[in-house]
Amino acid sequence: MRHLLIWNAAPFIQRWTETGGTERQNYQLFLTELCALLDLPQPEPASHRLEDNTYVFERKVIFHHADGTESRGFIDLYKRGCFVLEAKKTDQALGSQVWGNAMLRAHGQAQQYARALPAAEGRPPFLIVTDVPRSIELYSDFTRSGATYVPFPDPRSHRIRLEELPLFASR
Repeated sequence: MRHLLIWNAAPFIQRWTETGGTERQNYQLFLTELCALLDLPQPEPASHRLEDNTYVFERKVIFHHADGTESRGFIDLYKRGCFVLEAKKTDQALGSQVWGNAMLRAHGQAQQYARALPAAEGRPPFLIVTDVPRSIELYSDFTRSGATYVPFPDPRSHRIRLEELPLFASR
């Protein structure tokens, strides 16, 4: 069924290709609609109890620093045991060096979030980085140690441009 839905991606692609706005204004709606397009469950409402937030936007994490201090961060979209997603909106030319550097910084930020998750939750096998609404990048660490997330499935095909969604489904 997912293949049928993804082949009907044209309205979704057109809708999001024509948008402006900022990351904060659009990323939650974009990701919710992408889940619907892919026939995936949508994120759940967040709870005040951190341990109950298994698939939510803005999942809080605590960073423990070497000097004993703590700070907090928020994962843009988190699904326990599955992924950490970091959303950005670069407004840079796709494929340019500036864009690539911005996406690498977002990848690094997602890795920091994965490592800051409570040990009891484990590290997710995937990191997802998205340049809302233009591209999605996939990274994996099947050891689930959080040590090194590498391009998935490989360095040549881990980036999916919005207009490539129908082609990606046929891989």
